[in-house]
Order: sequence, then C-alpha cells, then structure tokens
Amino acid sequence: MALPEPRTAWRGSVLQVRGLSVSFGPLAALQDVDLDVRPGEIVGIAGDNGAGKSTLLRCICGDLGDARGEVWLDGERVASRPPSDSRGRIGVVWQHLVLSDNLDAAANLMLGRERHRLLTSDARFHARAQAILDDLGISIADLTCPVWTLTTGQRQLLAIARSVSPRPRLLLLDEPTAALDRTESAHVERLLRRFHDEGTTTLLISHDVEQLFRLAGRIVVLRHGRVIAQVEPLHSHPDELLALMSGHDPSSAPRHQLSRLHGLADQLTAADRPASADGTAGLTLILSTLGAALGTGQLSLHLREGDALVGLGSVGLTPALETAWARLPLGDSPVPLVRALAGGVAAVEPDVAGNEPLRSWGRLLADAGVASWWAVPFSGGRGVTGVIGVYRPDIGSPSRDELDLVNLYAGYAAGTLERDRLLTELTARNKVLETIRSVLQTLAGPDALAVGLRTAVQTLREAVGADQVGLFGRVDGAQSSCRAFAGAPGAADPVGLSAVADRALAHGGGSGVAQILPDGQGGSHLLVRLPEAATDAVLVAGWRTRLVGADERVLFEDAAHSILLALERERAEAAHREASALRRSQEMQRQFLARLSHELRTPLTAIRGYASSLMQTDVTWDEASQRRFLGHISSESARLRRLVDDLLDFSMIESGMLRIRPDWVDLPLVIDAARSCLSREAADAIEICCGDGVPVVWGDHDRLEQVMMNLMDNAVRHNPPGTAVRVTVRPHTPDAVVVEVSDNGVGLEVDEEASGRGRRRPGSTSGAGLGLSITRGIVEAHRGHLRHEPLDAGTRFVVELPAEADVPAGEVSDV
Repeated sequence: MALPEPRTAWRGSVLQVRGLSVSFGPLAALQDVDLDVRPGEIVGIAGDNGAGKSTLLRCICGDLGDARGEVWLDGERVASRPPSDSRGRIGVVWQHLVLSDNLDAAANLMLGRERHRLLTSDARFHARAQAILDDLGISIADLTCPVWTLTTGQRQLLAIARSVSPRPRLLLLDEPTAALDRTESAHVERLLRRFHDEGTTTLLISHDVEQLFRLAGRIVVLRHGRVIAQVEPLHSHPDELLALMSGHDPSSAPRHQLSRLHGLADQLTAADRPASADGTAGLTLILSTLGAALGTGQLSLHLREGDALVGLGSVGLTPALETAWARLPLGDSPVPLVRALAGGVAAVEPDVAGNEPLRSWGRLLADAGVASWWAVPFSGGRGVTGVIGVYRPDIGSPSRDELDLVNLYAGYAAGTLERDRLLTELTARNKVLETIRSVLQTLAGPDALAVGLRTAVQTLREAVGADQVGLFGRVDGAQSSCRAFAGAPGAADPVGLSAVADRALAHGGGSGVAQILPDGQGGSHLLVRLPEAATDAVLVAGWRTRLVGADERVLFEDAAHSILLALERERAEAAHREASALRRSQEMQRQFLARLSHELRTPLTAIRGYASSLMQTDVTWDEASQRRFLGHISSESARLRRLVDDLLDFSMIESGMLRIRPDWVDLPLVIDAARSCLSREAADAIEICCGDGVPVVWGDHDRLEQVMMNLMDNAVRHNPPGTAVRVTVRPHTPDAVVVEVSDNGVGLEVDEEASGRGRRRPGSTSGAGLGLSITRGIVEAHRGHLRHEPLDAGTRFVVELPAEADVPAGEVSDV
C-alpha cells in the first residue's frame, strides 16, 4: 500500500531520505538510512570503501529501481527513474566521469541543453560554452578539440561545469578532486564555496578528510551501509572522523584524548593554585579575608607535623613572634594553639597579661600589642590537622558567631591544604600524563609513522617505568617482526618480549584489553593485542623485578588504542595513495593508447588510399601521378616504420635492454649527419654553431645521431612554419660537452612525471609522441642528462654528455 505524501512534513529541507535500504544479492549496501539536507548547506559523506556512499547518490538521483524507502526533493518524491522535469534541479558529478569522447568539449558542456538558436550557429554555440567556462574560471583553450585530448583535470572541471550550468537546486559530487593535482583541487574548492554563497545545496562525497573539514558544515559517517554518526567540523577533529570510519570509539582518538587531558589540567588550575613553593600564598589570602571579617589584623595558621606545630602563614604578627612560634612542641603547654589542637575545641585566653603561665611570652605579646588570644582547630582529609590563631589588642572573649566564622574559614584552610596535598601528589602523576600526551601528539603529528612509533614507544616505556616496550607485527601468518622497540641502552630483548609477542600472535583473537602475565621470577609482562589492525600487532612491556600496577595497565591500554588508530590511519592513507596512483596510471594509459592509435591510423589510411587508387581498373593514371602516389606511399611507410622503431626503442629502454656500441664520436659531425637526414625545408631552418675545443665523446654514433635528429625534428615539426631553430655545441667542463637545441616557436610542455614525454601547446602543429622519452633514455644510457628549459618564446633542450662514459663496448646499458 502506497504511503501518503505528507508535503508539509518536508518543509525546511531540500532533501530528505527516509528508511532507504538497498541490497545487491546477499550484500546490504544501505540499511535504513535517514538524511536531511537544508537549503544552502554543504553536507559531507564520509566512509571507507564499500560503505554505501555512491549507492546513496544513485538512490537520490533515482538511478536504482530496487531501493526501499523514500527520497524527497523539495517536497516531491523522487521516483526510481528521474522525471524529465528534474533536469536542472539535480546536478551530478560522478567519480568515473560520464563524458562523450566522440564529442568536443563544447558539445559535452552543452549536451542536453542545446537551443535551436545555438544549434544554427557554431560560433554562437561555442561562444555560449566559452562564456559558461569563463564565469567559472575554467581555462580550456580550444573547445573544438575532442574531449579525450583534454587532461584529467580539464575533463573533471568540464564535468563540474556541466553539472552546475544552470545552477541546480541540489549538487551531488562523488570524489570530485580524487584525480586532480593540488592547484586544480583548490580551484574546485573555491567553486564549491562560491556555489554555497549563492545558495546551492551540496552533497559531497570525499575520502579527503581534511577537504571535508574545510568545506562541509556537517559530515555524515556511513559504515557498512548505516549512518553511524554526524560530525560537526567546528566541534570535532579529523582524527575522530577517522576513528568513526574505522569503527572505533572516537574518544580514543589522539586529539580527543589531548582535549580530555587539557580539560583535566584546567580543572586542577581553576582553584588558583598558590604561587609560592610552600603554598602559603593561598593561606595568607584566607587569613587576610578572615581578619577583615573579624576586624582584627593579626592571625596565624599552624599545621601539625609529627610532634610539633609548624607555622605555615601569618598576617600582622611581628617578626619576633613569627620566629618564636615557627615551631611549637606538642604536649603540656599553656599556649592556646597547642591546647586547641590537643583538646579538639577552641581555646580562649581573654586576658593574656593576667595569665601567669604565659608570662614567658608576655614581652613578645606586649610588643605586638596582643591583649587577648584564642585558637580554633581544624582537620582535613588524610590526617591534615592544624589550628588558626586570632590575636586582638583588647581584652575579651569571642562571640559564638565569631567562633563559627573562624570555623568556616578553617574549613577553607583545610580545603586549601588538602588541595595542595593533592596537587603535590598529582605533580608526579602529571609527569606521566605529559608523557602520554607526548605519545598522542607524536602519533597525531606529521612525522612518518615509523619515526612516530619509535618515539611513542620510548615515551611509553618512561611513563610506565618498564624495562622494555616493543611493538610487534605479523603479516599473513609470517614470522613476527619488531616495528618499534625501546629499552635500556644496548639491550637486545633480554626480557623475552619477542617470545611473549609470538605466543600472543599465535593464540589469535584480540580484544584490546591489557593482559598481565607474571613470569614466575618476580617480574611480569603486560601485553595488548590490537584488534582489527591492518596486520596482526601486539604491544608488549616487560618488568624484570616487579609486577604491573593498575595505573600502568590503564595507561598502557590507552596508548595501545592510540597506536592502533595510527596504524589504521597509515593503512587508510596508503589505500588512498594506491587508488589515486591507479587512477592516474589508467588515465595516462588511456591517453597514450588513444594517441598511439591515432599515429598508427594516419599513415595506414594514407597508404591504403593511394594504393587503392593505383589498383583501380577503371582509371588510368599518368606516370607523374603514379610516381606521386608511390612517393606518398613510400613516405608514409617510412613514417610508419619510424613509429614502430620508436615503439621498439621505447620498449628496450623501459626494460633496460638498450644496447650501446661505443666508439670515439665527433659531435659536430653527428649533428651535421642528423640535420642531413631531415627534409630540405627542415634542414634550412636549422642553424648549427660549434664552439672551440669541443672534445670527442665516448658513445654510440648512431644513437647520438638519433638523439640530435629527434630534438631538431621536434623543434621544426612541432612549431609553425618559419620557426628558427639553433643548435649549439660547446665544451662544458674539461670532461663534458653540452648541446643546446632551442627555438622561438610555441614549443612543448614537458611532463616530467611521464618520463619527459611532451604535450602540445595551443598553436603547435602536431604532438610529440615517444621521441622525447627515447631521447632521454639514450642520453641517460650514455651517463648523460637531458633537461628542458622554458623560454619566454619557444623552448630549449639541453643535452649534457661526459667525454668518457662508463659504457663497456658490446654490453647492454642499464637504463
């Protein structure tokens, strides 16, 4: 039975997903997914591979007919196949680009949005396409070129431009920057911020966690087809998102633990710890406040230490009294301070001068202006006991309210002393916490994981006081190996950590809970098996002469979880790098095969055309035409042969089997011979300049001639007619020669990552195939170097060759 369409329930959201579930056979891709996206919001979708991110996008687009649940767009339910009127409401950029290689860039951009007025004029059609790209800041020089000739970044930007022209109500992006370089990724992010400012609602899928935190206002985490969490970047950290994606508790993330430790420190310092070393500043503040409340300016505070009262602070007392009462023995004493502590109740002396037992203190008290004296005891936790003394210039006893007031401030004093005691104990504890924080900062930092693990393990050993700590791992059942180890200088695992780790790895399982293993000789081991790690891993610590404590066990477990997250982060980053490298490799292979097929097809087409013309039985060609046709067939056959030779040379270079037959070679003669192999028009455009004292070099004459011919041919053939080419050969050092081939044309853009392979600039007459790669391989086989130097107008290639290269005659050069 169909559910009613409660349109009023969808107000305030551009997109609502309710109870969405998708299964592919026994595999549940999505399970009861609920999602709300508000107008103008950028919502990130995060999750490992297979979490269901792309499936969710397909359901929102209506691309999956077997989905269960509901998808609503602006209050209208999205059918299993999107209606025609949804065009312009949803813009999609898929991870695997959907472009038509048989169309040019402009046709791909305007596909599905052609108007009759534009179709009747190519100029208006391409001008409209160029205006769209200019508005988005996307640079594609020639919109008439086939889309397969564009770079990966240009194709990606073209797909984004098509999805936002016109602006959609909802923009769906699946890994829009996965195959882009840093500059192109930054441009895409600027576009997304612009669309956000213009009110476009965006759903962004990305494995780049940092990118999600830069762009998204909210991140939805998918795991095994379920929404497990929603993260707000302003109140979270990438480490917590990685923990959620890996199925771990985000509270174990290094950043979260650092925040927790900082919060603990803030709580400990919130009470304004005394600035002085003995803690008397806080007590002095309490005494001063109490004196103001009582209307007296003389007070003291003593604390019991063993069999005496020791003065900790005073206000208004003379130096003589402070010195005399710095330490008062306990026992039978008339002093009210001692009497109050002994009796546990307030001791009052209303008239000091009239008290015979106090006559020995009479001079000091009189000089201080003390006429009456009373003391109130207090006690705190763990046996903290002391007494507050109040000294007045007039005779009399305190009132009940005054005694209660002193008792109240005595409680404050007891709390201050207890806090100081706790802070003293926590000072040692903070030392351990600081070391653990160092572990977390190291693992969450930018250093390589191997370096971070060694530092973290060493810090952990110092924190728990272990003799040795080691991290051991095993891959696919192989023998365990030590990934990080910390111990006494010169130690080589005498505690037997390797044996303990081997037994733990062989036993299997792994709950992440620390296990204590006494060794029966007064020592012990502590180990944590890391669960769900990319490899079997176990963290082990050893003590030679004592058993492990409870605090050490807790800290060890905490550090083990942090190390586990670091290992998971390493695995996720490695998988991301492998996927990116694979996509780049596939794109390079596709472009190479497309160019190769074009280069092969051109001469074959010409040969076939001229040959078929000559073979026609109903047409008689004159001798001049026959010679012309045969000449074209010969030149195209030579072109085809050169292409095949280039492929063979490139294959030999790639496999390291290029054979060099060295002899003493005169480079000026080699350059002249190379120029003579070119066409007359090309040779006339080349000027050769030889410096004085150019030495002969030890090399292969034919291969070096091939190098010079490739460079000169590229400089002439890949530039417009009339381009001037200059070849200069000169000594570089007594043992090296430099050859420079420069031109003033449009030149080539050289892709260094693709083994020096060239790429056409706008305005060049043709592209560079394998010539530069082969040239670089031959030069390097002669132990030389080939580099490209860009010029303001044109380009320059520099070949540097040693006079005597270490290339044995008749042997295969290692290239």
